[in-house]
Amino acid sequence: MRRPLFLLVGLAALLVASVVTVAIAAKPTTATVTLSALAASGINGTADLKIEQQSGLVRVHESISGLTPGVQYDAAVFSGGCGVGSRIVLGTFTANAAGKANFVTVAAPQVSGLVDPAAMTIQASGNATILSCGVIEF
Repeated sequence: MRRPLFLLVGLAALLVASVVTVAIAAKPTTATVTLSALAASGINGTADLKIEQQSGLVRVHESISGLTPGVQYDAAVFSGGCGVGSRIVLGTFTANAAGKANFVTVAAPQVSGLVDPAAMTIQASGNATILSCGVIEF
């Protein structure tokens, strides 16, 4: 009598472990963003996000054009879409003489917890106007 009960408990534990493994494996490790100009800014670009599994940190590579040369900008993410919800600043950068920026930054682990409709934005530093925005595609 004990053997079938022990076997049943063992099978149940294996089933739970396999479901947990599938849930963990299903978490996306990369995301992309296509930034589109807002307010006739002309600022466009792309961003690739990669979640480092062990630390939870997010490595962000952005390539942006249409910027005003020499101007300092903030790259940020919003939890609820373009300009909606909590704002997390990813970093500050300065446009080069050609009006472009290409940089890599590492974001805090809370960025990896964002879900649709999270968005990435570009704003001139010290200015609340969103100049470019794109939905983070997980």
